[in-house]
Amino acid sequence: MKELLLALPAGQETRGRAFGLTPAHMAYRVGPGPKLLGIRLPPDLRGGLMLLDCAGFDGAGDPVGCCRQILGECRRRAYRGIVCDFEGPPLGCLPRLVEILDRNCAAQGWTLYVPESCAPQAPHARVLIPSALTRGTLERRLKEAAGRYGPQRTALAVEWVREDFLLPASGRGEPITPDKLAGQMERLEPAVFFDRGLCAHYYTYMAGPLAHFVLFDTPRSIREKLSAANRLGIAAALLPAPEAEPHLGEIFPHLS
Repeated sequence: MKELLLALPAGQETRGRAFGLTPAHMAYRVGPGPKLLGIRLPPDLRGGLMLLDCAGFDGAGDPVGCCRQILGECRRRAYRGIVCDFEGPPLGCLPRLVEILDRNCAAQGWTLYVPESCAPQAPHARVLIPSALTRGTLERRLKEAAGRYGPQRTALAVEWVREDFLLPASGRGEPITPDKLAGQMERLEPAVFFDRGLCAHYYTYMAGPLAHFVLFDTPRSIREKLSAANRLGIAAALLPAPEAEPHLGEIFPHLS
């Protein structure tokens, strides 16, 4: 895999570089205007990538000035790419913002990552494919994406899932905390299985008349997701630091 990224909360220390991971700094947002909003980072921080979200942005305005701010911050911090962590369909001026960033990142030799909803506006970018599934297989999902964009433009966005579904499961389940998951497993002592297609663990339980399905990740399942991407020649993967950081030695045992 050409690039392994670690989505890192603003200013957090990481052991990720020892495992070949490049930090993507979760410190930036597209705000009203639009304009670039940021969390204060250490003044001497340099390198890695900018991770940019757009939570709460309504899509109104001309994105040209915001793009100048984004690109200027990347030059100032010596970032070598941008991760557009945009959820949902691109609103208003966001498609144009992505188009401008794609053109400029390509000219600078930087890597741009975009969600699949923005792929039409970013022909040079890597397209982020979420790892969370409730049906089908991750390998098939990645194979379809690689067929559409090419493996060198496909990236796996690893989600560390802990979700509770009512059966039959569809869409996304209710997120549960690590403590709730551990407490539930201790109380129920369920039979836990590993789904090789989803690359995730699961168990079922009854709550009154309702059947539930709990899907969750562990370092083993994250390794399996990365292995599936590697087998297909997928270019990159993005891991979430808050969940992955304590387990990097288990996820990458050959580097421990």
